[in-house]
Amino acid sequence: MRLKLPLGVARTDELSDAEVRALEKELEALCASVDDVFARPASRENLRAMVRGLLSEVPRKNLWQLAEAAGHPNPDRLQGFLAKAAWDADELRDRVRAFAVAALAADDAVLIADETGDIKKGTKTAGVQRQYTGTAGRVENAQVSVHLSYGSGKGRTLIGSELYLGGNWAGTTAEHEHRCAEQGIPPERASTVATKPELARRMLESAVAASVPFTFFLADEAYGQCRALRAWLEERQIRYVLAIPKNEVLPLPDGRTRQAPELWALVPEHAFERRSCADGAKGPREYDWASVQLASTSAGLERHLLIRRSTVPNKKDKKTGELVREIAYFLCHTHPDTPLAEMVVAAGQRWTVEESFQVAKGQVGLDEHEVRKWCSWYRHTTVCMLAMAFLVTVRSRLIPAPPTTPDPRP
Repeated sequence: MRLKLPLGVARTDELSDAEVRALEKELEALCASVDDVFARPASRENLRAMVRGLLSEVPRKNLWQLAEAAGHPNPDRLQGFLAKAAWDADELRDRVRAFAVAALAADDAVLIADETGDIKKGTKTAGVQRQYTGTAGRVENAQVSVHLSYGSGKGRTLIGSELYLGGNWAGTTAEHEHRCAEQGIPPERASTVATKPELARRMLESAVAASVPFTFFLADEAYGQCRALRAWLEERQIRYVLAIPKNEVLPLPDGRTRQAPELWALVPEHAFERRSCADGAKGPREYDWASVQLASTSAGLERHLLIRRSTVPNKKDKKTGELVREIAYFLCHTHPDTPLAEMVVAAGQRWTVEESFQVAKGQVGLDEHEVRKWCSWYRHTTVCMLAMAFLVTVRSRLIPAPPTTPDPRP
């Protein structure tokens, strides 16, 4: 069975037979390196069958088709592997993270937290409820999960995943307890809602404890507006660039507070610099940027408000109906004297988490699990992360990264 490299990067028929055989040997070596996670030889065999199926050209990566690709008469063996076999998904996740970091670590490495949703039918699957999901752009019956992506110029992949349980699942009534017990949800997650920023913090805490090297932690407004998460990051002197809503109240060096638009109004036009934060499909993604010094932290690191303005009018003003330049705000926690260019590049790296989700769903079946129980979801997701990490590391070695457009400005 030939392994499938990411779409749009290289087709498997561009690889020679010798290269394909080498990849199969590499995959076997990776699986062998985690054999001690699994208590029984049958589980080790099932891991290989599942990973090979996830990396193959099977059109849908559900258990029926993965079983068929492995030559099994039905999905019972793989279902048992995910639901009943003796192995620890957290231990496998730690091995996956170590493998990915060893391959992708670089001076520009970042950690990114973001969520994704999968539309599901019924009400029995752990975490499924009526909730907003960006995948559909609306409220749907869906399962939402928070992920931690690790990436650099060499590539990026998922190294952590947590299932979000909303109010329909977390509670203290007998109905809540019965529903959660039926799906194997741990009591500590069944009693109260763990927010998405809290789930991101748990994954980040695990990565920090494992000494994962990175420059910045990045996330969108849903996480940037969480003061508890920001305080945790600042206490540990972790640098971050977090998108924030315009009504976020920010502390100034003199003790006053202001909302982001008030500070933007005080920035003189000559303070804006036109810079590219990253290369997009149509070339450099240029915006006008400026920063405002905020109150420093007790640990000595600085806070800045980073302001991004579109170069042309592209957003309709709700009051006047006229097109205006779109404004976005980022709260930065950095070393003193960090140049604007470095904060701009960090802000532009957050979008790469979408590439991680595209590979995870489009290539290794992250969203096609068809499992209901808590344990099975975590195990399926972790095996997908193993397949994805292998795919990305092979890609980083065989497919040179496209050169980035250099910014002539210092």
